[in-house]
Amino acid sequence: MLYLKDVQNVRANSMTHSFPKIIWQTHNYTKDQLPEHLNQIGATWKNLNPGWEYRYIDHKQRDELVRSYPEIYKTYKQQGPTFQSDIWRFLVTYEHGGCYADMDSVCIKPLDYLLQEINPLTQMVTVPVYKGWGNTHNYVTQKHSQPMSRVFNEMIKNPETLIKWQAWEIFIKHVYSDETVSQTFVVQTSENSIADIAANHSKDYKDFFNPYSHQVNNYGKIMKYSDFVQENNLSFGL
Repeated sequence: MLYLKDVQNVRANSMTHSFPKIIWQTHNYTKDQLPEHLNQIGATWKNLNPGWEYRYIDHKQRDELVRSYPEIYKTYKQQGPTFQSDIWRFLVTYEHGGCYADMDSVCIKPLDYLLQEINPLTQMVTVPVYKGWGNTHNYVTQKHSQPMSRVFNEMIKNPETLIKWQAWEIFIKHVYSDETVSQTFVVQTSENSIADIAANHSKDYKDFFNPYSHQVNNYGKIMKYSDFVQENNLSFGL
């Protein structure tokens, strides 16, 4: 059974990706005010990815970043929290790279394990288009990647269009048509196998998350998340 002590050996033998090892999550709560279920969900990303830096960003910190882009900031301030989050996530992952995960996405598989067979020339990995629609729930990108540069350039050029869902539409327009993007970062639905996915994403997790029934794919070993946490002396919260 593989635990954290074995992860370095697995990485050395199989990892080929070079994505910045930063995990970004955000919500309007400050970190110390996160509801318990969101705190525990965030911890799944931190615990399963010990070689990655986990960064939780609250609404005030989001504002600080977007303020540095005066072209965008005015429109940003006119949007509700959900749409502000869309604008922020595209800016921060363009500027720094790394993994963005929605706060109600529960990690199932270590990112290094998921990305170990990705073509080194791939600049971005995102969820596949489903029934003609893409989404921005979870993705991994290089800093200043080609697709995110296109997203950023359009946001700067046309900031007045960043209203409600339109930032999301800019992402879909530029990311899913880019040849450097791999559509393999799969978010689980009821029809997916746990062997093929990185995260659960469901409205159920906004209300409830049980670390004792949640299962993870730990470098090929399917196990209870609670066993993983306890065996490695980790915390269920951030």
